[in-house]
Amino acid sequence: MRQRWTSRLAVVAAAGLLSLGTATAAWAGTTIPIHDSHVPTKATGKECTGPFASLPAGKDGWHFVLPNASGDDFNSLSATFSNGTTAVVTSKDSAAPSTGTGWSGYIDNAGASDKHVYLITDAGWTLTAASADVEGATADAYFNLSHTCGGTPTSPSPSASTSPSASASPSATPQPSDSPDPSGTPGTTPSPSEPGLPVTGTAVTGIVLAGLVLVAGGAVTLFMVRRRRDLPTEA
Repeated sequence: MRQRWTSRLAVVAAAGLLSLGTATAAWAGTTIPIHDSHVPTKATGKECTGPFASLPAGKDGWHFVLPNASGDDFNSLSATFSNGTTAVVTSKDSAAPSTGTGWSGYIDNAGASDKHVYLITDAGWTLTAASADVEGATADAYFNLSHTCGGTPTSPSPSASTSPSASASPSATPQPSDSPDPSGTPGTTPSPSEPGLPVTGTAVTGIVLAGLVLVAGGAVTLFMVRRRRDLPTEA
């Protein structure tokens, strides 16, 4: 009896381990590459429909597709760019996408045919490699970069132009100073000279002497005339 129960427990444990291994393998999926002709590439396309219809300025849209013949569902997608960024997309909710510096994305496994991954990055990035973890992958499976929606890289806004400095106002022209008065004393006009005073002193003495000389001369002349009259007249 004891051996029978032991044998049954061993069978159950083995079955459990087998189931666990199968479930783990199914959850892990298979890593498959992107089609080798699709890298490297830039998002130069203009197929801006669906999730890319309202793509913000300065962003690129990348649409990856898993063909129905290559597998059942995307578990995750890893995309590497030339700037060193690797975007790993695992979210299956468009309202809460996987995000990283300069990128965001989500998996859309809806529908019975091809499965999709939508990735949005800063504009101008170059895709250099990509791989995906896929459930139900077939032999030689791969996925494609279906199309892109190229944005325009944002340019830094021009710096505000420096306004020209205000021109210095011309210095006030100095007012000419008043011309100095010819007399040499500023602002003082010399008064006209007053009338001369009467001549005195030496000039008066000269006149008196001249008068005396004339008087003396007249007296001498008169004396000589009288003397000649008094002389006797010759017969």
